[in-house]
Parts: sequence; C-alpha cells; structure tokens
Amino acid sequence: MIKAVVFDMDGLLIDSEPFWRQSHQAVLARHGHHVTEEDVRAAAGKRTADQVAVWQERFGFVEPSNQTMTDQIVDAVIASIHKHGQPMAGVDSLVKDLHTHGIPMAVASSSSMRLIEVVLERLGIRQYMQAVHSGEDEARGKPFPDVFLSTAKTLGVAPEHCLVFEDSLNGVKAAKAAGMHCIAVPEHPYDLAAFQAAEPDKIVPSLEGVTWQSLCS
Repeated sequence: MIKAVVFDMDGLLIDSEPFWRQSHQAVLARHGHHVTEEDVRAAAGKRTADQVAVWQERFGFVEPSNQTMTDQIVDAVIASIHKHGQPMAGVDSLVKDLHTHGIPMAVASSSSMRLIEVVLERLGIRQYMQAVHSGEDEARGKPFPDVFLSTAKTLGVAPEHCLVFEDSLNGVKAAKAAGMHCIAVPEHPYDLAAFQAAEPDKIVPSLEGVTWQSLCS
C-alpha cells in the first residue's frame, strides 16, 4: 500500500538534464578537458562531486579542486534554471492531485540543497513537500539508497510504503535498493534493457496523465 510519494528532481520535476550536460561540458572545457554529451548523460542521477571525481581520475588533474569544479558546475546550472527552467509535463497536476488526496510528498535529489530550493521555488511547489533531502548530506550517493532511506525516515513512512518517481537509471537502482516501489520516467532516448534490468515497477513516458487514482488501480 502506497502511503507517501517521493520525487527525484532533475529531469523528473524540472527539465534540467540539458543544463547539467551543458554545464559539465562548459566547465571542463574551461579547464582544458573535453567530454561528450553521452559521457555526461551516463552520469545522470549521481552527485556532482562524485562525477567530478570521475573526471579528475579520467583526466588526471588536481586543480581546480573537486569542490571548486563542483561549485562552478552547480552555479552554471542554477543560472540556467533561473533563466530557462521549466517543469516537466504533468508535474503540477500530479503534485496538486496528490495534495488534494492528502498524500505526503518529498523530494530526494542528488543535487545540493541550494539547487533544490531554487528549483522548488521556480516551480512553485515547495509548500507541498513534507520533506526535502539532498544526496550531498549522505555518506553515499545514488545508486546507493541512502537519500531515499533518510527521506522515508523523515516522512515517518516505511520504505515499502513509499513510491518513488525517478528518471535516471542510478535513481531507479537506489529506489529499489531502498525497498521502495518505483516508477521510472526516463529521458529519451534511453536503454530500455538497462532500465528493465533495474526492475522498476513500471516505466512511463511522462508524468502527464498520472493521478492518485491511476496509482491505486
């Protein structure tokens, strides 16, 4: 039985994944390193600092520091969200429908808390969330389940009674590792076989048309 709904954020609530790809590529290029869009796409769902550590190992650089590069990437994403951030299809109607039915909601994102707050303010849905958790505050990021388990604890709902909406493969793996139900809403194009292997309860093309009634049926 579903008693609470937990949302990922980037690419799920807000159309920000293109901003992340652009920002990773631009910041790395500024320091003389080149990555492709596909390189960054594969990192979707991970904490920025964790992915920067991958870039550091790949390119063998120490400076700028992980923290400096992480901040530069996040700053660039925030700037893009302020200028161009738009909700993903179906977000507003689903959040308001769940609120009408008294369903507790939360956001559990790999992004920093400062970015989460910018997004929720931009979308005008902060008041509907009973909990907001950043993966940056956890010992381990997605695909580990830590941020989801912390969110369930804050909500006071057992993990097996939580439903997660996730767009990334790393996020789906994290939700299932937490023992939660999970509906995947992947960004196109995506590797269907890889998502199926992560065993989400369902894969849907978007949040458009998703309602509390449809989730209960």
